[in-house]
Amino acid sequence: MIKKISVLLLAIALLLSVPACTMPDAIFSDSVNSGGEDDGTRDSADIYSFMFKLGEFDMQLPVSYSAMSSRGWAFSEASETADEEQTAADKEVKVYTADSKLEPGEYSDYIPITQGDSVINARFYNGSRDQKAVSECQVVGIMLDAEFGNVPAFILHKDDLSIGSPYKAVTDSCGKPSYIEKTLKSTGELAAINDVKFMETEEETVETLFYKLTDHSFISFGIDTFGTASDSVVNITIENDTEPYKPYDYSKEYKYKPENIDLYTGPNLLGKQFTDFAYKYEGNLYTMPMPVRKLLDDGWEFVSGYGERIPMGTTMDGLVMRKGNTAVRLLVHNYDTKYAHTAVNCYAVSMEACLTGPNVDVMLFKGVSLGSTEKALVDAFGKDFVKKHPLVDEEGNYLENAESFRYDVPDMPDCYIEKTVGEEYTLYSCVMPDDVPTITLPVSITDIGDTGAELLGDIRKHIDIYVTNDTHLIYRVYFQNCPEYVVDENKIIEEQMEAQRKKEKEEWEKQQKEEAEKNKG
Repeated sequence: MIKKISVLLLAIALLLSVPACTMPDAIFSDSVNSGGEDDGTRDSADIYSFMFKLGEFDMQLPVSYSAMSSRGWAFSEASETADEEQTAADKEVKVYTADSKLEPGEYSDYIPITQGDSVINARFYNGSRDQKAVSECQVVGIMLDAEFGNVPAFILHKDDLSIGSPYKAVTDSCGKPSYIEKTLKSTGELAAINDVKFMETEEETVETLFYKLTDHSFISFGIDTFGTASDSVVNITIENDTEPYKPYDYSKEYKYKPENIDLYTGPNLLGKQFTDFAYKYEGNLYTMPMPVRKLLDDGWEFVSGYGERIPMGTTMDGLVMRKGNTAVRLLVHNYDTKYAHTAVNCYAVSMEACLTGPNVDVMLFKGVSLGSTEKALVDAFGKDFVKKHPLVDEEGNYLENAESFRYDVPDMPDCYIEKTVGEEYTLYSCVMPDDVPTITLPVSITDIGDTGAELLGDIRKHIDIYVTNDTHLIYRVYFQNCPEYVVDENKIIEEQMEAQRKKEKEEWEKQQKEEAEKNKG
C-alpha cells in the first residue's frame, strides 16, 4: 500500500541506491547558499496594501460595489444596455449591467463606471458560493487610462503615484518591477517581456511595469514611450481579490521543527540531467521537494496561505511567498505523521518560473533558463533524445499530429519526455512514475490519506517546460515532485506489540503495588 511518511528527506537520501531513477551525487552533499547580490532596490511591501485615493475618498481593494455607489459611482449608460447594431462578433463579448449574474468564483471583464463626467473601469468578482448580480459583488480591480478622458483624481498610497508620474518616480518608489511588458500601441500585441523579444518593431509601444503577487493581485503602470507624454504613466491598473498583505509572525511555529526538516540537504551543483530536480532559483540552489523554511531563510516572505493548518499527509494549494517584487505560488505538503502544521513546517512540492510572473531568475541543468532557445533545451537533453515514439490516444491509435512525440529517458526505465505542439506553445514534459523510486521506511501509523491529491493530479513527479512557437524561446517552467512511500507494516506491528507489552507490564506493576499496600494495611 502506498503511504506517506514523516521522514521525507531520509528517503531522498536513499534514492542513490534506487537504480530506477538515479541522481547525481552532488545533490546530496551539504547545501551551498549562493545568494544573488543585493541590487539596492527598495522594499515595496506597502504597495501591496492596495490602498489608493480615488477622487475625495480613500479606498482599499477589494471593496464592495455598494461602497463605491455610495460615493457616487454607477454603471454608465454604455454598460447598461447593449447596442442593437452589434455585429455577430461583438455579441460574443458579454455586456454587463448591474443585474448581470456572476457565477461563484467568476470574474467580470473590466466595466465602465462613472461619477459625473469621470470614467474608470472596474472588475467585479463573486467570491461567494451562490450566483450573484454584479452589483452585489466586490470590486477587485480599478483601471484608469488617460485616453478615457475625464479621468478622476487618483493617488496610489506610495509616494503619490498617479497618471502623469514619470517612469523614474515609479521605479524609485516601488523598486524593480516583477516584469515589464512592451506592447504595440496600435494593436496591443506583445513585442517583448523584459529582454526577451517576441518581434522586431519600430512602431510606437507602451511599456507596462508589473508589480505582481498573483494573476489577480497586482499593480501595473503603463508608460508611453513616444509623444508628449514620453516616459510618463498613461494608465494604471490596481487589482486584488484577497485580503491585503499583512506581516505574519511565524516565530512560534518556527521554533518547533519536525524531525524530517533537518534531513534536507540542498545541492551544491546544478543537476546533470532533466530529472534531477536540482536548480538555481533567485541565486540559491535547491532540490525539490524542500522545506518551506529554507525559502524563509533565503529571504522569501509569506504573503497568503501561511496561517492555514495542513493536516498530516495532505497537500495544500495557495501558499504565496514574495522576495522583493517577485512572488511565487506553491503547492505545500505536510510529511509529518503526527501533527497538522502551518506551511512553515511543511515542504514545497512544486515551484514555477514564468516570464509574466513569477519572473524568477531560474537556471536548470546545462544552463537552460527562461528565455533560452528550444535548441538549447534539446541539446541539453542529449543525443539519445532522438529516440521517439508517436503519441497515441486512450484507445491506442496513433495521433495525426506528427510534431508530438514521446521520447525515452536514457537509463531511466518508465521515465519519458513528452513533446506536445499546441497552437501557441510547445510543451516538453518530463514524467516519472509515482512509484519510482519507492522507499520502504517504518512509521508509527498505518495510513495517511492525501485529501489534496486532486491538486497534484495523476502525475506527481514531473517537470514542464513551455516554448513559444513564434520565437522558440522558453516561456515557463513548472516543477512538481511529491514522493510517495511504502510503509513497513512489519515494523508497525512490532511497535504495536511492544506498546501492548509495555502497557500490560505497567498494569501488572500497578496491581502488584496496590496488593502490597493492601497487605501492609
